[in-house]
Amino acid sequence: MRTFILYIGMLLLPALVVAQGSKGKVDGCAPMKEGKVCYVDEVDMDGMSQQKIYEGISRWAKKNYAKDIFLSNVVTNKKKKTVFVSSKVELLLSDTEKTIVSYKLSILCEEGKYQATLTDITYQYDPNQEKKYRNIPAEEVIADEGKGNKITQIKNPRLFCDATYFFAENLFGEVFNSLDEDAEE
Repeated sequence: MRTFILYIGMLLLPALVVAQGSKGKVDGCAPMKEGKVCYVDEVDMDGMSQQKIYEGISRWAKKNYAKDIFLSNVVTNKKKKTVFVSSKVELLLSDTEKTIVSYKLSILCEEGKYQATLTDITYQYDPNQEKKYRNIPAEEVIADEGKGNKITQIKNPRLFCDATYFFAENLFGEVFNSLDEDAEE
């Protein structure tokens, strides 16, 4: 029964993410914690052991983030059942704008649940595409739903806010999907 519920949940998750993406604008797109943009996903995995949660997430992180040390890094701790990922990816803001987003993802695995936290988000942005990237902390752009934008080159901070929110949701979806009981070993 648990497998069936997990399977149905994973089938519906992409539809929910796509549905969210079509809304365009998100209320609460930049949650803050202690002055920093911080996305948190706490997930109950009733009946799943801490070890199984840790192994599934650890396997996913190593498969997806341990290939190129210049782009990403994975640190796992078997004793504490934690997984830490630091990475950077290209983030599409619109049809014509993009940025590089760097982030840290920490995952704490517990008995029957896990908590994923996405923090330390920065953008490498070059609005004129002159290869003159500037590292900009997310807090300077998307705080207060983009109303706290302090960067004059960024004309539409809401694009950053919404794109970052959807990126976080998709990343959390990948973490959840890594716990599919039929996932490749």
